[in-house]
Amino acid sequence: MADTPKNDAWKALKSPHARPWLALVSEVPATFAAHIAWADQPLVAVGMTLASGALTAVTWWAGKDTKEARRLHATATTAAATGYLTVASFTDPLGATQLSWLAIGGSVVAASWNIRKSLRINPEAKGEQTAAETGLLEKSLGKAKAKLRSEPKVEPNKVTAPYQLAKGEITNADLGNRITQMASELGISPNSIRIVADPENASQGELVLVPKDMLTVSAPWPGPSSPGGSITEALVVGRYEDGEPEQFWLPFDEETKRNATHILVAGMNGSAKSTGMALAITDALTRHDVIVWAVDPSKGQQTFAPFLPYLDWVEMTQAGGEEMIDALSQVITARADALGRAGFKNWTPDAFEQLNMPYMIVWIEEAAKFFREGTEMEGLVMEARSAGISVIISLQRPSATSMPTDVREQLGGVFCFGVKGSTTADMALPDDVRDAGARPEAWENRKPGYNYLVAPGVDEERYAMKARTFDPPTDEEIAQVLAHAPRPPADPITAAAAGEAYANRTRYDADTPVTSTDTTDTREVVMSKDAKKRQEEVLLERQINRDIDARLGDDSGTDDLAGIDPDKEIAKPEAKWTFAQAEPVKDDKSKEEALAELMTMLVEYREQGLDEVGPRHFQPYGKEGRIGKSRGWISERLCELADDGIHLEETETAGTYKLLYPALAAA
Repeated sequence: MADTPKNDAWKALKSPHARPWLALVSEVPATFAAHIAWADQPLVAVGMTLASGALTAVTWWAGKDTKEARRLHATATTAAATGYLTVASFTDPLGATQLSWLAIGGSVVAASWNIRKSLRINPEAKGEQTAAETGLLEKSLGKAKAKLRSEPKVEPNKVTAPYQLAKGEITNADLGNRITQMASELGISPNSIRIVADPENASQGELVLVPKDMLTVSAPWPGPSSPGGSITEALVVGRYEDGEPEQFWLPFDEETKRNATHILVAGMNGSAKSTGMALAITDALTRHDVIVWAVDPSKGQQTFAPFLPYLDWVEMTQAGGEEMIDALSQVITARADALGRAGFKNWTPDAFEQLNMPYMIVWIEEAAKFFREGTEMEGLVMEARSAGISVIISLQRPSATSMPTDVREQLGGVFCFGVKGSTTADMALPDDVRDAGARPEAWENRKPGYNYLVAPGVDEERYAMKARTFDPPTDEEIAQVLAHAPRPPADPITAAAAGEAYANRTRYDADTPVTSTDTTDTREVVMSKDAKKRQEEVLLERQINRDIDARLGDDSGTDDLAGIDPDKEIAKPEAKWTFAQAEPVKDDKSKEEALAELMTMLVEYREQGLDEVGPRHFQPYGKEGRIGKSRGWISERLCELADDGIHLEETETAGTYKLLYPALAAA
């Protein structure tokens, strides 16, 4: 717009400095109109007097969160303006005395607001204010580290401050590392601060402050979010601090190009991570195109009790879980081949309609036990997504000793509950989410259900926003909901590929559901060496047979193999070669005896009042010690006990565990 006298006048009228003077001038027509209408009505005069006093009181009340000087200035201005309006309206609005007071007093009041405005804003800053000028984070950021790009946006229990960082001197990551100092300066929790970086400009972003935790009051479970719908719809598990639903997606989506994903569920003992996943699985089982396979070798029916009749395959022992994981390698290949032949690059609802192949969720609780035993899941998580399978891996601490890094890299989603210490939080959450202010270590397990959710389809601005899962429904409520839910069977391709282990799986009758009151001990009995060896031989034989079948393929009945007797004994070799072997180390005690002795020593340490124990407390190692096992063996057992969370609990110090005092069962 060209600069003209008319445009200049319009700009001047819109200026903040013109507003007090416009209000001053408007007093004249306002008092004149009121005088014409009400000059002979005493009751109106009383009403205007009361209204003036009420408006002045409201101004004082509304300014309680502002600085004292601004509060007094605004209250005095309101009192003067409303007082003059009342007096002039019922005397003579055009009288010399009234107009003189308006001209002199009104000009002083209007000019005082202009002066206040000028002192508060530096015209040369072009709208930018330093942190020091606004008093915002002066100590934690420094006077020259950040500027506000505009006035902070103030909402109920939320302040959003757009910032400009000093280029080349500080980054958004540096800002994230100072969240604790910011919280200390502002007197709020570190979880109340969130940084939303600008994806287009690394020196800009928004600082979001939420002083009051709105999640302290839990929300009841509202029931399934889409009963009878598709698994492509969101699974709703809780709500964010702003009241929006906490939700995520598992399958690929053609319209939004959202990738299918696996989920890592991390959280210390007592953080309610199993409860959070139970909400997700309950919601999933109400959909018409999904089946769930589940494994929990530790808590068994404590986790699965209300789900047992509705899970397509469930295992509550480590041996059974290993069989399921082994079968999945064949299931992935078979499903991927079938989808490819039908022209599908990914599983979609159309694939279910054409092939009758439901989406699969594989829910693995206490996965660290499988990783410690050498169970391979790398191929499972690398190849399963395109076959219409999402894997949910739940454990307490996703460290390199608890799970292979190759597996961790393939888990595109993270459901992070309270964890023990910042080191574990760094392992669970992406770096940029940590930089943005995610601090799950701040509440540990003191706020069960609090979490951060990172997954495809979730708004990235919500990655660092804390959420809380719904209050868990009772087993009876879950069973009641699932009793009316669709129960699609596994398709023939999946069932055939899963083989003998799937065909012989344990089935649970929906007419006799197992509830949390069932006292059956579902923990796996420690296997003897012979039983463990037999189980490994069965798995190995199954894998070898599959490899042979894969290599022979359709040529297994050709003339090349004619006349070969598979039962004929192989001729004994003429020469025998052997490699030098060390003498086997003989243990004085069996694993069962050694474990019993370890538990006895824990009881003794409790009696001595110890708070923490580690491998050093069980010296000497080897056959000279009470346990009769190596230091490595003892370390593994202590780690397993910490995962169970009954006798031991992990601490910030590696190799040191907090000694728990479990209540003894009644005789």
